[in-house]
Amino acid sequence: MNMVLKVSCSNEDYNAGCDFAFVELTAEIAAIALRRIQTLKEQKKLDADIDETYYWSHFVECFFSPWTNLASAERDVEAASLAVADLLEMLRIEVTEIAMVPESFKVPPSQVAAVEFEQMIVREDSIAFIAIPKHASFYVHTTEITIPILAGAVSEGPSSGTPTATD
Repeated sequence: MNMVLKVSCSNEDYNAGCDFAFVELTAEIAAIALRRIQTLKEQKKLDADIDETYYWSHFVECFFSPWTNLASAERDVEAASLAVADLLEMLRIEVTEIAMVPESFKVPPSQVAAVEFEQMIVREDSIAFIAIPKHASFYVHTTEITIPILAGAVSEGPSSGTPTATD
């Protein structure tokens, strides 16, 4: 299951080209996330003050912006970037904050943001991802992926490649 997640930033003025995150949510990654959510729930029984846990992870394929570097891009790169932007607009990513994209979805390398310090945040009913853009001192964080989406990825197994929007 390939998905694009909306990204928000702790810096209101600059997000270092991290408008979205592309995640290939495989059955294995979804199973790891569900297991971590269950572990957090068990820990909360022992200590009610536990709110969320953080794991080092590299499950986000890339953080990107379809609008970065377009002025200096070659025509074919610019066309690919605009195609990505058009697809995300069609899938209403700004409203839904999560969009399932086809397996053919590719982010042009010129639109990929360099990030460090990637982590998975595990909450009681969802996961999210955070990172620090390279050479920055602020965080970017994705919208949450809920338990029903994770469970669907586990039961679905290999992606069907059908583009749909998820509320």
